Amino acid sequence: GTLILLVPANYGAFGAQSRLIETANSLAAALAGAREQAILDAYQVTLQLGTFRDDEGEWRQGWRYEFTNIPPVRTGVGEETESTREENLRLRAMEREWMYTDWRPLAGGVQIVGVSEEKGAWQKLPEGGRPLTVRFFADGVVETGVAVRLESDDLDVAKEFRTMTVLVNALTAEPSVLEGEHELPEQLPATDFGT
Repeated sequence: GTLILLVPANYGAFGAQSRLIETANSLAAALAGAREQAILDAYQVTLQLGTFRDDEGEWRQGWRYEFTNIPPVRTGVGEETESTREENLRLRAMEREWMYTDWRPLAGGVQIVGVSEEKGAWQKLPEGGRPLTVRFFADGVVETGVAVRLESDDLDVAKEFRTMTVLVNALTAEPSVLEGEHELPEQLPATDFGT
C-alpha cells in the first residue's frame, strides 16, 4: 500500500486515452449510421469530416451529416413505364434540398492528423477548407474506402500508442477501429478478378 502512495497516479493519461478511444468509436458509429440511413432513405447520405468555427470563433475539427429531404421512392400499384419513371426522378431532383446537421466536434485533445482515400496518400484537413466526404449510396455501398487517423495531443507516449485509425472498407462499406497507424488495403486492378 505504501508503494502505491509513493507512485503518483496518472489520471490525466487515463482520461486522454479514454477520449481518444471514445472519439474513434463515435466516428465509426457515425459512419455506420450514415450507411444505415442511406439504405433506409433509399438515397445517398454523406458524412463530412472537416473544420468549423465554434461559438467562440475558434477553429475545431469534427463531422456532420449531409442528406436530402427527398422521401424514399414509393412504388405504386400497377406498371411504371420508363417515361413515367424518368419524369418522377426529374421531379424528385427538382424538389431536392440538401440539409446538414450541426457539426459534432472531436473530444478535447484529439485531432484528425490525416485522411486517406488510397493507400499511402495521406492529407491533412485544411482549416476552413472543403471537408472530406464519405458518401454512402442507397444500396449501402460506399463511394470510396477511407482511412481517418486520430491522435491524442494529451498523451506523452510513442506515436503508435497515441494514434487510432478508423477505416471504411471499400468492399463492405463497414467501418472499423484499429489501434495505431494503419493503411487502406492496396486497390487491385479489375484484371486481377478475371473476365
